[in-house]
Amino acid sequence: MKADREKKACLLLRPADRARAESYLAGRSMGVTDRLEEGTGFLLAEEVLLPGAGSGLAERCRELSVPLFLLAERDEPLRADALSAAAFVFYKPLVLELVLRRIAMLIGETADDGGRRGWFTLQAQCSLDTLNVPRHLLAFRYFSDGVGLLSEMRYPSRIKLMQQLYPALSERHDSSPVMVDRAMRHGVESCWRLAGKGVQRQYFGYSSQDKQGMPTNGEFLFALYEHVKLLLPYDRGQADFLRELRRINSRDMDLGPGTDFARSSCQSAGDLVY
Repeated sequence: MKADREKKACLLLRPADRARAESYLAGRSMGVTDRLEEGTGFLLAEEVLLPGAGSGLAERCRELSVPLFLLAERDEPLRADALSAAAFVFYKPLVLELVLRRIAMLIGETADDGGRRGWFTLQAQCSLDTLNVPRHLLAFRYFSDGVGLLSEMRYPSRIKLMQQLYPALSERHDSSPVMVDRAMRHGVESCWRLAGKGVQRQYFGYSSQDKQGMPTNGEFLFALYEHVKLLLPYDRGQADFLRELRRINSRDMDLGPGTDFARSSCQSAGDLVY
């Protein structure tokens, strides 16, 4: 986002999500406020946390030209007042950092400078969180960057780890291929020790059972890559997203309860899942 410290985001989120969002925005030189005020860039709110009288909030958003972005449960119907006020609706489950990055694009604060690799890397980081790989481990960076590198290759399954991938990662992180290999192994061992069997099975199938043993570094990396690829169909959703982006930027925000705009937006936003 732009390095404009006067611009702030108004957040109406649960404490854990709010702390996560604040950390993400702080790294992009954007502050956080608890109320709508001059200079507010956008309002991100849990639909269930919105005040009962949503009309006053909607009027305030329109008065200040502040777009309202909602996080909503997929199986719960949206209130009419919330739907009429929302510029965009994100259905759960979702990755909060990806939601914030997409919001920045919607309001014109940033371009998609990370491209395909950036989206894959960020999604891989969120998946590693799910797998309980601690963020302070070098393996966390090696695996997430490795997924980003694989996303740019035409035939990722043909890559040779020690001859191609490890040297690329070691050069990027000022290390050595042997150290990359050892750090990744430590990350796999941490996942197998800390993550529940159900989570392991989501990523590695029934090969995650104890009698089959831990996956190799390559098996772990490619399972992570395939999982991210399935959950983040970047190319497939791009056309729908860009169409809604143009519509948002046109400031056509006078939406009524009967409009299909917010509902259609959810289709492209639905790709943002773990």
